[in-house]
Amino acid sequence: MKFKAAWRAFCVLLMLWLAQAPMHVLGQAKPTSQANAKAKAAVVAKAKTNAKAKAKAAAKAKANASAKAKAKAKAKIEATAKTKASANNLNRRGTPMPSSKAPTDEASLDAEVAAARRILTGNPRDVAARERLARAAVSLIDIVLQAEAVGDRKKAQHFAQKLAKDFHDTGLQIRSMAQKGDLKARQATGFFLGRGVLLEKDVDKSCAEFIAAANELAPSGWHAAQCLMESSPEKAWVQMERAAQRGHAAAQEWMGRRCLGEFGGKEKDYVCARGYLIESASLGRPRAQTLLAYLLISGQGGPVDVSRAIRLYKVAAEQGDADAQNNLGEIYEMGRGTTRNLEEAMRWYELAAQTGLGSAQFNAGRLWAIGVGEKKDPARARAFLVQAETNGVSQARQVLDWLDRQSSPTPDATSAQGAVTVPAIDASRK
Repeated sequence: MKFKAAWRAFCVLLMLWLAQAPMHVLGQAKPTSQANAKAKAAVVAKAKTNAKAKAKAAAKAKANASAKAKAKAKAKIEATAKTKASANNLNRRGTPMPSSKAPTDEASLDAEVAAARRILTGNPRDVAARERLARAAVSLIDIVLQAEAVGDRKKAQHFAQKLAKDFHDTGLQIRSMAQKGDLKARQATGFFLGRGVLLEKDVDKSCAEFIAAANELAPSGWHAAQCLMESSPEKAWVQMERAAQRGHAAAQEWMGRRCLGEFGGKEKDYVCARGYLIESASLGRPRAQTLLAYLLISGQGGPVDVSRAIRLYKVAAEQGDADAQNNLGEIYEMGRGTTRNLEEAMRWYELAAQTGLGSAQFNAGRLWAIGVGEKKDPARARAFLVQAETNGVSQARQVLDWLDRQSSPTPDATSAQGAVTVPAIDASRK
């Protein structure tokens, strides 16, 4: 009985303990779950942060890779270009070709031609050498056109002769370059077609080439203006003005003359004329120097400057400008701004007369008629005066008639103004 009672008590206690055990377990489990949830959330947050960092790092790495790829591609392109340039700069025998800098003087031009010809002697089909020779010819045309612009005929003729001699086989190559859009080659092609040099003469096609290059090249602008002068004078003068603004000496002179009422100019603007003529004269164009000197000595368009006018006349006269020679002769005959010197006057008159300038022929004949110092030469005077009359100088007949009537000059006719008071003729005043 005691055993049973003890067993029952044990069972009761066990049941009571078992009944309390879940409550104990559950009470302890709740805080444990919260901690686990917080830990799990922290892990998730950290994972997200790490993912974002990895994404940023991946994006940065991708950008760097892209930049490196672009740089590599650029370097590859540059390397390819250099390789092509090197290849183009080699002839088929492996001889290095020089840089593409155009020759600007006769010595460098001759050297370029000689080098290209040596290569072509060994390999007549060498493309690079033929292009090199063609570009040298284009440079030569530049020199010719520049010489013509400033009125240096001797230089222009000299280089034109070199063109026929050294570049006789470059015409088609240059035309091919022109067809590909090379403006200087188009200008050279216009030169060839216009003059029938290296290519068959075709004035219309010549004008087309010059007009195509006119917006960029001053010599082409000048020639385009000449082409358009009859058919479209307004367009012609637009091209002329552009060429003048780009420094073409002949275009500047023409613009100056237009300001003086020539070439269809509507009114005279001496200030405008001086501006253009100063630019042209500074480039060495004798015609502009002569006309500017006349404006300076007459005070038109600005102050009188006789000394500067005399310097300009001398520079132009020494370059062979007949009007400058004639006007310089008048200055020495009259003693304007310098010591009177009849011998020097006669020297310049005769130089100008030899070019066929009627006013100079008249002045030389007149001076020989009245005498240079103690020297008189009626026969020589007649010869010059007859030439002057033939060239349309009406005053020459007056002096010839005077010579027919008298064996020696009268007192009135021995003045510096000349026989029968006919004054010296200034060629710039025509």
